[in-house]
Amino acid sequence: MPEIDPFTAIAPFYDLDFEDYYDDVSFYQSLAEYHGDTVLELGCGTGRVAVPLAQAGLKVTGVDINDAMLAIAKQRMGGRKGLTLKLGDMTTLDLKQTFALVTVPLGGVQHLGSLDDFVASIAVLARHLAEGGVAVLDIEAPHRDDWDPTPQPIVEHWTKPWVDGGQVSKLVSVESRPAESMKDITWHFDVASKTGALRRITTMFTFRTITLPEVILAGRLAGLRTVAAFGDYEFSTFDTGSERMIVLLQHESDPLPPYTTLAEGEDESDDA
Repeated sequence: MPEIDPFTAIAPFYDLDFEDYYDDVSFYQSLAEYHGDTVLELGCGTGRVAVPLAQAGLKVTGVDINDAMLAIAKQRMGGRKGLTLKLGDMTTLDLKQTFALVTVPLGGVQHLGSLDDFVASIAVLARHLAEGGVAVLDIEAPHRDDWDPTPQPIVEHWTKPWVDGGQVSKLVSVESRPAESMKDITWHFDVASKTGALRRITTMFTFRTITLPEVILAGRLAGLRTVAAFGDYEFSTFDTGSERMIVLLQHESDPLPPYTTLAEGEDESDDA
């Protein structure tokens, strides 16, 4: 566990990015209807996905490496039951139990610093995945900007109201390192009070570009097969123009569920 997590300082602002983003929640609900009502979410953060799933009646365990993010998730859930929150690392976790649905939503695995960590996280998915269940990785689809090393200018993403009549603006800069499949990302949050006083809170982190063949290989190393790759939360097939790369994995011995399509690089004859 890092001494200073880059998301601790900006935890209060994190949900401003996703306050109207619930497209993926119904996707996970659909999978739970088929596979079962026990859910493990790795990298649950502030509970954006975990809380509504628990409120819908699923039995959710959310794990995150950051105490500040988990505190917000706990506050969001209130006193309602159905959600268990745990501090933990998705590369080493062992809860000694399995779940029908194991998820890493919205690019969670892309924050891992090395390929070894990524492979370890897939092994954690396999360890916690019940027979007949499905694991889901939601990843930002690779695009050409990921391979462009040219420094990008700082861009203002949004300005929104903040507490006591103030406002907060988010500014972002991205610098790609194509040789390492990594991006260095800087977030600035400029917080202005209603009197005009201004303070800036800055965090920097790395973000990994992950391709479908890498997911397929990491899954095989963990004893999982890739059974589908979707480009959105409507179960559309993943292709070059997709914004998301949502990959589903299962234990090799499990039968294919009816909603899946074989992902590129996988073929039913592989089991022969």
